[in-house]
Amino acid sequence: MGLFSRLFGKKEAEPAKPGAEPVSVAVFVLGRGMRIPDTDYVSQVVAIAFPRGLPENVQRIGLSQPSWYKTEEVADAIASSVVDAYARRFELADPTHVRRPAEGPDGCACLVVELYGE
Repeated sequence: MGLFSRLFGKKEAEPAKPGAEPVSVAVFVLGRGMRIPDTDYVSQVVAIAFPRGLPENVQRIGLSQPSWYKTEEVADAIASSVVDAYARRFELADPTHVRRPAEGPDGCACLVVELYGE
């Protein structure tokens, strides 16, 4: 847990309850820079990040991230901001997420955030 998480009480992603599978709602691909990744680019990053694939009903959304993170705490804050904004849009009462660094097919750094909810 980072300093900002302790100070501001950031909610950590909760582990799934026994017997309950988390339901993926959306996957976000945050591309480094000002350009919003297009659909093909997002699909390629998702294929790399999820080699087993994702169900078709999981939304795939590209976002730009002009200010790239230097620490894990900042990456957590970026992912949490995305989740907070889209959880409202998807009307999720208690969303959780997992984030991971990734690399696009062009070698560009990306941040992949998987949103779970019901």
